[in-house]
Order: sequence, then structure tokens, then C-alpha cells
Amino acid sequence: MKEILYTAGEIARIAGVSLRTIRFYDAKGLLKPVSHSEAGYRYYNQDSLAVLQRILTLKYLGFSLQKIEEIMSSRSMEQQLTEQKELLLQKKRQLEEILSAMEMMENSRESDKLGFLIRLLNLLTEEEKIQEQYRTSGNLEKRIRLHDYSTSPQGWMEWVYERLELGENEDVLELGCGTGLLWQMNVHRLPPGLRLTLTDRSAGMLEKAKENLSVFRKILDEKQVEIECRICDADSLELEKERYDCIVANHMLYHVKRREACLREIAHGLKSTGRFLCSTIGDGHMRELHELVAAFDARIEMPFESITKAFRLENAGPQLQAFFPQVERMDQDNDLIVDDIEAICGYVSSYPGNAACILEQRAEEFRSLLRKRMDREGAIFIHKSTGMFRCRL
Repeated sequence: MKEILYTAGEIARIAGVSLRTIRFYDAKGLLKPVSHSEAGYRYYNQDSLAVLQRILTLKYLGFSLQKIEEIMSSRSMEQQLTEQKELLLQKKRQLEEILSAMEMMENSRESDKLGFLIRLLNLLTEEEKIQEQYRTSGNLEKRIRLHDYSTSPQGWMEWVYERLELGENEDVLELGCGTGLLWQMNVHRLPPGLRLTLTDRSAGMLEKAKENLSVFRKILDEKQVEIECRICDADSLELEKERYDCIVANHMLYHVKRREACLREIAHGLKSTGRFLCSTIGDGHMRELHELVAAFDARIEMPFESITKAFRLENAGPQLQAFFPQVERMDQDNDLIVDDIEAICGYVSSYPGNAACILEQRAEEFRSLLRKRMDREGAIFIHKSTGMFRCRL
């Protein structure tokens, strides 16, 4: 059967886009014609329509032209379709949540409308808040401080490090390294010859990690530990095949939108004898504190509740098993008993969104609430639900 060819104008009409759009994608190398007529007209075929569909899907999902170029050039058609389906399902769930919040606000009593309005605003600005949250290290450092009041005899970073089981001369990659705390806390335990690649999508975080680790330069040199820091977005991850002995993702995979693609690439970059370790939280994590904050002022947004739910201890296992035959879950036995008012205030003010603004206005009221609670109970108990998965090919 003779192949059906379409002119640029025809493919534009079929897709419902302008001719200028088709020419633009051609100029960018995203949608090249399959042939040209003697007069120089561009011709496209059915495969061209499939390529255009993928471009428009990614554009609809909010990807920049640069990201679209990266995805289109580095993924097979089957991978692209799988990832686009996953992204569209995520978008569908987000839209359903937004519509639900709108309907509840419409049908609520006047006195309840403010709460639903805040929920709606929270959903609409979720991604922007997370980007701002990790632009610098300040908010992360406030949250880390609260965990100084842990009931565990072993700190989180020490607990994580022991489960990495690092050996001499290994290649190690950390995704979302933050301020490099995992390596600062365990610098004296690093094996000789380690080649460590630290990545984060925030330039501010990477600069802080470099600064923090520079203090240990002498120790690192003595151990012949090499450290490379580079900007990397896990949503567009590309790794050299079978490069790493160990890959670490500490409390960050719930931020990754294209999580299936990210996990596939991690498996691609892992040596056959290597291991991938990722940590996350459970459903009841920090519940007592969240309830205390909600009771104090219902306007305070707590978007981490919705942000983390797609990759928690309770649902992460099946996601990982799709790419790693061996998946082992390890939970840390740990809670918080906090008798420091300022540590709690700092933690709550670090929430993405409006928390810092509201607490600035009502700081003394919040401190008074905490003081009364501590006078009555001695300290504030906060349950932690944290753990990690060790995965092997």
C-alpha cells in the first residue's frame, strides 16, 4: 500500500495547530519532514503525526521546549508513550483534586468556605512552593534541627549510611544530595578510593554541599575520595550504562513527577552487582505536629501531606519491584520528644507556602500554645515513620 503523505498545511489542520507551529518544530529538529517535493514543499507521514502527538502532550504537561527536546532524543517511542501515560494520569489526579476542592467550596457553608479556598490555592501553587522551598538550604536546615530530639540512639544519616554498605574504590551517585549532610556526618567512615557524585536540581543546595564538604578536604584527600558536584534534575535523568556500584535517593523520590522513567534510568545506570537505596516516610509521619498546627490555625498550608503520598513506605514497594527484582524494606524505630519551642517554630515556619507569613503575625500566640503544652506534658511527642528500601537487580 502506498504511503500517505501530508503537506505541512495538512498536518497542521489535522492536529489543530498553526502552520507556523509545524515550521517551528521543524526548525528545532523535533518534527522533521520525511521528504520534500521538487518545489521544496515539506511532506509528512503517519509517524510524523505520532511524533507531533508526543510533542503536544509534553507541551500540555508543562515541559519547556528544552526538556521536550531532551525527552524526545533520549527515549524510544515505547518509553515515551509509557511515560506520557504516567504523566497524564498524574495530571488527571491533580485536576480531580482541584475539581473536588472547587465543588466542596461551592457546596459548603459560608463559614467553611475559607478552609476550602485555602485548600484550592494550595493545590494550584504546589509545584511553585516546592521549587522555592529548595532554592536555598535554609528551610531544609530548619527541619533537620527538629530531628535532634530523636529517641533513636543513632541519627538518621548514620542509619542510612550503614545500609549503603559501601566498599573501597566504588562509584556512588546521590540524587538530591541537598547540603551533603549524609557525607558530612559520615566522612570519617568513608572507604578509601570512593568516587562520589553528588547531584541536585538546586544550584543553591549544591553550593552549600561544596562549602560544607570543603571543611573535610584533608580527610578526603588522605582517603583519596573524589567528589564531583553537578546539577541534575531527576525528572530528566540520563546515566551511563552500568556505571555505579551504589545509587542513593534520600527522601526525594516523592518529588519526581516522571518516577517510572527515573527508576528505569537508575536501573540502567546500576552495575549488575550494585544496589539502589531510597528512603521515604510513612502515612503517620509527624502526624501529632501536623494536627497541632491545623488546630492552631487552619489557614496554614501543609502541602507535604499531598506531595509525599505517591511514594511512601506503604506504596513504594510495588513501584520499585517493577524495575528491581530484589526489594528489601527497612524501617527505623524512631520518634521525637521535643522540649524546644524554637525548634518547633522553626520547623513549622519552613513549611512550603504561607506558614512563615502566618507565624510571623501570630508568633507569640503559637509560642504560648507550645509553652502551655510543654508545661502540662513536659515535652511534645511526635511520631516518626521513616525507612528505606534496598534494591538489587
